[in-house]
Amino acid sequence: MTVFLGNNGRIRLRRSTPERTFVSVVDPSDVNVTKKRFSFDFPPEMLLTGDRLQIKSTNGADLAFVNASGWDGGSQLPDGAWFINVDELGGIQLYDTFANALNGQNTGKVTLDAITTSIPIEVKSVQAEYNILGLVRSFELNNDREVVDVTVLSDEFRKNESGLISGSGSVSCEFHYDPDAAGESVDTDVPSYLHELILRQKLGAEFDAELYIVDQGQNAESTNDFFYFEFKGIVTNAAISLGVGQLTVSNFNFVTTGPISPKLGIGVITNYVLKEDTDKILLEHLAAVSWNLKLTKPAGALGNGRSQDIRPKRTG
Repeated sequence: MTVFLGNNGRIRLRRSTPERTFVSVVDPSDVNVTKKRFSFDFPPEMLLTGDRLQIKSTNGADLAFVNASGWDGGSQLPDGAWFINVDELGGIQLYDTFANALNGQNTGKVTLDAITTSIPIEVKSVQAEYNILGLVRSFELNNDREVVDVTVLSDEFRKNESGLISGSGSVSCEFHYDPDAAGESVDTDVPSYLHELILRQKLGAEFDAELYIVDQGQNAESTNDFFYFEFKGIVTNAAISLGVGQLTVSNFNFVTTGPISPKLGIGVITNYVLKEDTDKILLEHLAAVSWNLKLTKPAGALGNGRSQDIRPKRTG
């Protein structure tokens, strides 16, 4: 019998994307070509390092302050999405990947061009991929169901009905601000992000989470098995504790909003999309992707009935 230890757990976070936009202007003096840095007026704590930011000109003009190399097609467009690094003065640098944005070095930094006229823009945070939350010491998820008393005067015993379900929990991490300190081989978010998230007023403190109890490869008897809870949460409390000779620890409390979904996979292959029509699929992916496409016609199917078995495969 397989026994699961707590040190096999894992948290994957995705930066939530509220449907809120902010309008501003990029002036010629806001662009520093040498440092590949630009700025525009936005409320404090609205944007955080590692966010994936969509920038769109509101007058239909190309984003001339971003060099053409910043787009996959090599041509300037009126809109684009990049990961950002926000410095202490509110300056923004654009990056090609989440990891490069967190590191804030020259690798992956998008080149900027000088402009002669102001460009009105509209910005919003857009959905990115899930990343591992590094340096986690422990986590807890509580599910509670309300009970409604439906007892009436003629009853001899009290009666109750099931009510709404709510969730809450906590996460404890070793504090750090450098993603490399987590020692993970994949893109990693850091505990300092949650400290920043709770202070973000304009876009809220929401996040998407997957709390893994068992990840693939941890069950020696069935390496493809996995079990986790998926939900959207809101950070309600962020605390940091330190003492002489003691490890600095970050503790976070959260509540869930919306469904809490347990996900159990037993010997299955994930990342498949089953289509039964010929509509297009819009893929917002952060790396180069190729598609393995297999068209199958079910036995006994008439006319043009078909199913499409489509699986994305990362190539870069």
